[in-house]
Amino acid sequence: MASKLVIASLIALSAATEGLRPYEAPAQQLTDAVTEAINLDGKAVSKIANDFMKAVNKSAIDLPELNRPGIIQHIASLTRDDVTDPDSLECAASPERIKHLLEDSPTDCITVSSLAKTRLHVEALSAPQELTLKESFFTYFEASLLLLMMNDGPIPSGWSFPSPDSYCAPKEKVEIWLTEERFPVELGWKKPERKLGIVDFAPAMKGVFEHKRLQAGKGPLWKALVPSFLQRQETHGEL
Repeated sequence: MASKLVIASLIALSAATEGLRPYEAPAQQLTDAVTEAINLDGKAVSKIANDFMKAVNKSAIDLPELNRPGIIQHIASLTRDDVTDPDSLECAASPERIKHLLEDSPTDCITVSSLAKTRLHVEALSAPQELTLKESFFTYFEASLLLLMMNDGPIPSGWSFPSPDSYCAPKEKVEIWLTEERFPVELGWKKPERKLGIVDFAPAMKGVFEHKRLQAGKGPLWKALVPSFLQRQETHGEL
């Protein structure tokens, strides 16, 4: 049971943009298409493509199969309702979810903080089901992907350790991408000028994770990493 993801839409869109036919997309060809479309390091795309083909035991990717639950699809999608049929390939965008995502930000931009709020909302909708660890990683990568691809201005290098406030994805661009599944070139969208690596996504992923913890009342990130008995000792020491 899952819902279509931002990343699945991006892969399918990029492949279509580069002229791949729906039922003839070998992993390397798909990797090259996505790399060309958004200047993303091919290693990350190749890993997803190869994992997908192993899961479905095929030598080429059927692009519609990217909608199938349990591979890169999961519950608690930012833009798709959970599906009940594990064999379903029908994952239309939910206008209500997209509307909620846009309204979660009080500004004209989607931000780290607003995406953290949206993630809490969609995960609550899927309760009592919970995301697996792998699926949780995907959700943070998807959130960072949205922020980086639609960012207003140059994308900060991950090596510069940018603050969460460095990301601003204009709502108008985001809405077109999520609802029409195309790049908003008429609004000035351009693919990143430099090749993006996984390290470039890490600060946004970390920011969404930290803001989500804070908004859920779980405290700062260090509390998730330090054993509870040490936290109690530190608290007593402060007293």
